[in-house]
Amino acid sequence: MQGPRGLLLLLLLLAALTLTLSQIPQDPGQVVQVVVVEGGRALLPCDVTAPRPGDSPILVLLYNGVTGMPIYSIDARKGPTALTAHWSGLGERAHFDLTSRPPGLVLQGVREGDAGLYRCRVDFAASPTRNLAVTLSVVVPPESVVIEGREGLEVSGVIGPYHLGEALTLTCHASKGQPRPRVTWWHSGSLLDDVVEEVKGHVTSNTLTLPDLTRQHLHRVLTCRAASSNLTQPTLASVTLDMTFPPLEVKIEGNLTGLHEGGLHTLSCQATGSRPPANLTWWLDGDLVTSSNTQVLQEGNVSKSTYTFSPGRAQDGAHVTCRAENPVLRASGAVEDTRRLGVYFSPRLDLRVGRRLQLDNIKAGEDVYFECVIEANPRPHRVRWFLEGKELHHNVGAGVIQSNQSLVLQGVTRASTGNYTCSATNTQGMASSPPLHLAVKFAPVCSAGQKWVYGATLSQAVNVSCRVEAFPPPASFKWVFNTSTEFTELSEELVTSQGGESVVAYTPLTHHDFGSLLCWASNQVAVQAHPCVFHVVPATVPEPVDNCSAWEGVGAAGRVVVACQPGWSGGLDQTFTLEVREAPRPGDQDTDNTDTNAAAGRLLAALRDQAEPHFTVTGLRPGREYRLAVVAANAEGAAQPTVLVHLTPIDVAEKRTSPVVAEAWPPDHLAVLTPVLGAVAGAVASLLACSLLLLLLLARSRAATRTHAHTSILYMDPAAEGGITQQQQQQQQQQQQQQQQPEAKADARRARPDVTLVRGPGERMGGGEGWRVTDGKENQQQQQQQPAAATADLPPQQDCLKSTGKDACASPASPGSTPASPSPRGSGWAGRYLSSVTNRRSLFPWPRRQVEESCV
Repeated sequence: MQGPRGLLLLLLLLAALTLTLSQIPQDPGQVVQVVVVEGGRALLPCDVTAPRPGDSPILVLLYNGVTGMPIYSIDARKGPTALTAHWSGLGERAHFDLTSRPPGLVLQGVREGDAGLYRCRVDFAASPTRNLAVTLSVVVPPESVVIEGREGLEVSGVIGPYHLGEALTLTCHASKGQPRPRVTWWHSGSLLDDVVEEVKGHVTSNTLTLPDLTRQHLHRVLTCRAASSNLTQPTLASVTLDMTFPPLEVKIEGNLTGLHEGGLHTLSCQATGSRPPANLTWWLDGDLVTSSNTQVLQEGNVSKSTYTFSPGRAQDGAHVTCRAENPVLRASGAVEDTRRLGVYFSPRLDLRVGRRLQLDNIKAGEDVYFECVIEANPRPHRVRWFLEGKELHHNVGAGVIQSNQSLVLQGVTRASTGNYTCSATNTQGMASSPPLHLAVKFAPVCSAGQKWVYGATLSQAVNVSCRVEAFPPPASFKWVFNTSTEFTELSEELVTSQGGESVVAYTPLTHHDFGSLLCWASNQVAVQAHPCVFHVVPATVPEPVDNCSAWEGVGAAGRVVVACQPGWSGGLDQTFTLEVREAPRPGDQDTDNTDTNAAAGRLLAALRDQAEPHFTVTGLRPGREYRLAVVAANAEGAAQPTVLVHLTPIDVAEKRTSPVVAEAWPPDHLAVLTPVLGAVAGAVASLLACSLLLLLLLARSRAATRTHAHTSILYMDPAAEGGITQQQQQQQQQQQQQQQQPEAKADARRARPDVTLVRGPGERMGGGEGWRVTDGKENQQQQQQQPAAATADLPPQQDCLKSTGKDACASPASPGSTPASPSPRGSGWAGRYLSSVTNRRSLFPWPRRQVEESCV
């Protein structure tokens, strides 16, 4: 029964050993520290090496704590083979490893409860027992790590977004863990916080506070580490920060000061630093631009916008703003960039008068101030002033003062009345202001161009018209008759007034009633200072026309234009008559011509009762001499006729069959005639009279028959003055034609077309007495003694006169008709005459005063 007794013996031995060990004081220096992670393998060392040679261990016992029952034993007291007898109170988790260095108890799958003090007892066969204390520390990682936000809510992954400048608070909780874990905060390997703020039960906490978040915290990863030992990997929990930023910068780019009105211009705006990208809007003078001409591009934290627009003058000086705003940070405000626009545009003008002036109450003699208000960019470099389209120039002496954009008129007169405008010019163009009408109030004054002399007969009423200029129109008129001895105011019953005209019906009853009529008008400004004076004289026949010229017309062959200046009308309305006659040629026999003026030629056409002495004759045959007689007449009779001799050019077509027609001269030619008459007279009369004298002397009588030149001979005086008779003149012409006929062609090549012939009374062509120019005034006395020429109507004929409202035809006098009274110049039309040879469209208006020049 060795088994039971051996077991009993072992128990007794162990009891004794336990009692012995309990009495041995524990040596701290003999304690071995063993640290192992939960679930790992722990080796609790136990030295079984014999202290002396030849000795060996016979019993090994391991205890958990200093007392109690062994948890593992090895019994080798029965021999070496017994060393294999192992007993474990820990089951298969524990075994004794004799081969390890040092040998010891191996504990697999260490649990947190395995931690504690272990004691190893080794008995030797010959040596004393050896005891070794081992402390087993079991490391238990934290069970979990949790991060909570400020509100105590668990957070993980990406958290936020947080605003710029906001404070961030995060708390990390580590549960359980042995030894108690160390909780720390890290970022990118850098320790942020390792201070444990709170321990509650099995929870260890650390709170991280970031008081002022900046742009650098965006996407920052914050990690909480919880570790109980460096033998284990720490338990981690991380969060990533998301943030929102307002725009950092916004900038407008593009040309802002050189914009042109009406042109397309594009501005761009870029905003950076906003998260999420900023929304961009355009504003013009505080008003949101809602047009579709804006485009926005967002990329990262950059936003871009373009604005295309067509500026007008109203946008000059306006402020354009690009506003960048974070869509989720509206409360934090927006970032703006504001620029001032500069728009170039042409001037726009407005004309005004001085503030203290009343435009509708400006009187003559007052000063007027104008101001030209100009809206332009750039500023105008030129400002001009106009009155009725005519530019006004700075003239202090004339009372016109210009200064910058103002105009001062000193002492305005009625001539200052009209529409005023100002114009301005800059690089964009020129513009004018709307007209501003200035009506200067002035007292009545006599109108120019009135009829100042009225002819009347006794007991015949004459309507004398008095026209005045006044503003406002005259309110009343006053008429006074003035003789050499007295003034007599006329009755208002004789006066008819309307507007600016007053007409008095005046009847001279005796010769003392001829005199002057004075007319005064008055308006709200003043009474007329100087009256209008009209003369009522005994009516008489008109004076002959003066300064007559005839020249070849333009546009038709055989066309001649006749123009004269009317003389005094005799105090009555006068009319004018043109008679066209073909001068008789040698060998012509017209048996049908019964005209008493046959010596003057056959009457071809006549144009009567014309208001002006201006005529056009067509249908003249080439190479012929025509006599054009112009007669002025009124109710008292006819004046002496003025006759022009016209030679048609020889190179005109010979086969023309159109009739001779006299027409009234179109009014549009009159404006051209008057200045030409005055301009040509002096030059031609002075130069040609002397320079061509030698040529005329050589040409003698041939000059009168040159067929290539345009010749007009003006008869000024009657034959009664002593000139040759018409019959004698015709005989001379026949002789001249016979002499000149062989030489006509040769002379036509040599002769000049601008020869002027002047011959005095009784002088022969080519005579050596010299040549002179005279207007015939020396014969006026003889003319006044002769009776006025009567003008007879010409009988009808195929050749008709075409005139406004009148047709007349000329034919030989029919039986029973009254022949026309012979002209005072009569058959002696060979009196003093003036011959002018001109180019086309040239006029020779001879002055009424007598001019005499002699050339050797």
